[in-house]
Amino acid sequence: TERRHFQMSLNANNSKELQKKQNTITFINAATEMIAELGIEHISIRKIAEKAGFHNSTIYLYFKDLDELLLLASMKFFQKYSHSLSLLSKTATTSGETFIKIWDYFLTTVFKWPNLFFNFFYGKRSDDLTPYMNHYYELYPEERNEYTDDIHNMYYGKNIEERSSNLLKTVLNETDKVTADNMDMVNEIIVSYCKYKLEQKRANMDLDNTKLKDECLHVISYVTGV
Repeated sequence: TERRHFQMSLNANNSKELQKKQNTITFINAATEMIAELGIEHISIRKIAEKAGFHNSTIYLYFKDLDELLLLASMKFFQKYSHSLSLLSKTATTSGETFIKIWDYFLTTVFKWPNLFFNFFYGKRSDDLTPYMNHYYELYPEERNEYTDDIHNMYYGKNIEERSSNLLKTVLNETDKVTADNMDMVNEIIVSYCKYKLEQKRANMDLDNTKLKDECLHVISYVTGV
């Protein structure tokens, strides 16, 4: 009898956890659809709850606030980028070629959704992204890709500075322009310039994405010698 009660309790807990996971996914999916339709700047807790079929207050049982929900929903917009990194991981290229290709894929992605990725990489929760990324892939394991160690370390870096720095380390011995002494400064130049270009795009959505990306790649190539 004791064993039966334990099993029933276990089943109830599993069912509760499963329901919690499903509701979390429902909210993230609703937020993702609304971001694609309206843009991240026009999303509210009320609108998401309405679309998901829940009362506003229910969202706070699953997320600390709107920012946390939007951060997780933003991960959906990484899919093409993440897949490109996975393909790159299986391709034989030099460190320099891989370095530039990763920046190319990244910039293509962020300029397509400037407000979303500005919030992701420079917003309220942008200093410790790794736990959110891991949580997202626990909810959507089918979207998790396999990478080389170097690409994995870059992709799961805790913030934009660490991601860029991890990537920069891969070309440390490939060029005379990047040394252990100046690496932090070079990294700061790259991150700051990309942020500046992203701010330009946010201020004027008519700016050409390819031109902005090429300008960033030119500066990255210039300061790294890659």
